[in-house]
Amino acid sequence: MAKEWTLLVLCGILGSGLSAKPSWFKNISADLFKSPGDILVGGLFPINELTSDLSKRVKPDDLECNRISTYGLSLTLAMKFSLDEINSKENLLPGITLGFESYDTCMQPAVVMRPVLQLLTKESTEELDVTCNYTDYKPRVIAIIGPSNSELVPVIGKLIGFFLIPLISYGATSDMFSDKETFPSFMRTVPSDRWQVVAIVQLLKQFGWNWVSVVGSDDEYGQKGQQQFSSMANEESICVAYQGLIPVYSDPVQAVNEILNRIVDAKVGVVVVFSLSNPARNFFIEVIKRNMTGVWVASTAWALNELVSTLPGINSIGTVLAFADITRPLDLFTPYIRELFTKMEGTQIPQQPDTEISPLDNPCTRCSYLSQANVSMVEIKLVQRSVFSVYTAVYCVAHALHDLLGCNATHCALNPKTDNVYPWQLLRSLQKVSVDLEGVNFKFDKEGNPSFGYDVMQWNFNDTTVLFDVIGYFYQNLTINENNITWHTKNGKHILTNGLCNRTFIFKSADFLICSLIGKSGPRFTNVFPGFSEIKMREHIIILTISLQIVCITEFPEKSSDQLENIRGRGSLFVILGCCGVQAGLCGWYAQEAPSLTKYVASLEVTYVKTFLRCPVEPMLNFGLMLGFNVMLALVSFMATFMALKPPGQYNLARDITISSLSYCVMWVMFIPIYTSLNDKDKSIAQVGISLLSNIGLVAAYFFPKCQLLVKHPELNTDDHFRTFLEGVPPTPPEES
Repeated sequence: MAKEWTLLVLCGILGSGLSAKPSWFKNISADLFKSPGDILVGGLFPINELTSDLSKRVKPDDLECNRISTYGLSLTLAMKFSLDEINSKENLLPGITLGFESYDTCMQPAVVMRPVLQLLTKESTEELDVTCNYTDYKPRVIAIIGPSNSELVPVIGKLIGFFLIPLISYGATSDMFSDKETFPSFMRTVPSDRWQVVAIVQLLKQFGWNWVSVVGSDDEYGQKGQQQFSSMANEESICVAYQGLIPVYSDPVQAVNEILNRIVDAKVGVVVVFSLSNPARNFFIEVIKRNMTGVWVASTAWALNELVSTLPGINSIGTVLAFADITRPLDLFTPYIRELFTKMEGTQIPQQPDTEISPLDNPCTRCSYLSQANVSMVEIKLVQRSVFSVYTAVYCVAHALHDLLGCNATHCALNPKTDNVYPWQLLRSLQKVSVDLEGVNFKFDKEGNPSFGYDVMQWNFNDTTVLFDVIGYFYQNLTINENNITWHTKNGKHILTNGLCNRTFIFKSADFLICSLIGKSGPRFTNVFPGFSEIKMREHIIILTISLQIVCITEFPEKSSDQLENIRGRGSLFVILGCCGVQAGLCGWYAQEAPSLTKYVASLEVTYVKTFLRCPVEPMLNFGLMLGFNVMLALVSFMATFMALKPPGQYNLARDITISSLSYCVMWVMFIPIYTSLNDKDKSIAQVGISLLSNIGLVAAYFFPKCQLLVKHPELNTDDHFRTFLEGVPPTPPEES
């Protein structure tokens, strides 16, 4: 009996200790989206979801975001929690209070501009000054936390970057934002997609999967991720059998079914899905309908999202390996939300239905009815893992301010109430900040990216629920404990996709010299060399030299007979060498600038297993100049001969050159509009055809009349009949009757 009482006492002591609330909880404000302070931090969160049809938008304000996003609201509350906790720590920013203003983005570019303009207004005003010098401009906030996704950063990032206000995203992962010339003030607390692609490729290599498909959402995130993955996979000898995009703004069913048909045709067992959560949900709805199984590699955007993981029948799709941002649990976050909602429940003020409140004043009017019953929204796995990214962003701002203001444990050298503190100064401090949070050291690299990577997770199915189990991690290199993986396959083992890579290309070697080597890792090609341009040029130069002789004879008759030998000798040699030199330079320039066929193949959108491979004609300018030079020679020959007088009673050589040059030019002019309307295979055939026809036409028009003369009038094959061009004697104009 004594033991039982002792156990009860211990449980009571431990329970009371665990349930004890920090003293600063009693100071929590019930205002969710705004709080005053000596320095303000702005926040951009997807608090609501779009409920109107964008295609019917006529006026700027024809947008409705009337459905609360519990995920976005939870991230907003994570920023409030972080700032309240920071303000409770007297040694971080002693004597200084951080306030905040949070706004809704609705995940729409048309919505996010209004809060951004509000955050850029001059300190303590509603005005956005236009001035010649913004160095001393103090905007409303010192930094902005957000936005949540990559779609919004191109819209606002450059504008905010102009003011050099730190923009710290907790969810935008596109690698394009690492460009500091374009986005000078952008930073993030989640890794760039470039590292995610590296991690996925290393995962595929570890399991020997070199025959895969990649599916992305048809937006900035999916397109860039798919392109980067395909390029890196090719470099690592991983064959992408097929790649497709899931529509985002239109009905995806037809497109998804086509994607799945192609995946089945390619006999692929491993599919990388680089998509946002909504398109991924639409994709897996059709996968479940077809009862398809395989290995699905999930990108961070949907890896832990309940839109996908709670789909009925999701446990039938096979094995899901997912990448999720490295995170740490925030033990006080849920108790904080419970305390906050309890306080709100006791101070609820009924909202008048006819009252119109601007979203800038209150982005969520219905949030005033939140209560303890809603605490579960922050206990979702995705929220619990995502709030750490917001928490880290806010703490980075606080620690950078600690350094900028010259703070120690008791006071700060600068006081924002009396001293000017500018966002561009904070940006420099952020670039050097180093923070230890929940056992993780965090700092930004020179591109504004974080110093940590991903957890590698597996979906394990327990009846109707999904468990997310960590099986490894990635930071620059992948570490996985394969013993922790449960393979949801027929034999309980991981599938093998190792074998020949038979993405098959069909080509014609005419027109180009192609050096190729087909190996297990797929096609490898050297550069493409122009092999027909020089052949064409021989006829052009011969005809050009003769044309120039005709010009000399007809235009300078008194000097032509004396200079004919020089024209035919050194003059022709100079023309030949000059033309060959120019053409060789153009061909060399084209060959140097043209992509290797390896790079060209890697850049192709993979929507096939077998396809016709057309030799690249890139860069088009170089290719056009190379071919255009031949056309120019033909034009010069034509202009030099079409007005030449016919020698009476003698052979008219100028006529042959005129007709042959004209036929060549006409063929190529007709070819251009025809070529642009053809598919790849027909373009190659048309290119071969026009090359042969134009050369045959050139040669036939020049030599056929001479052959006819030899056959039908052999008696005219005399020096006298060709005297004008053999001896340089100018033709005599016919006498007028």
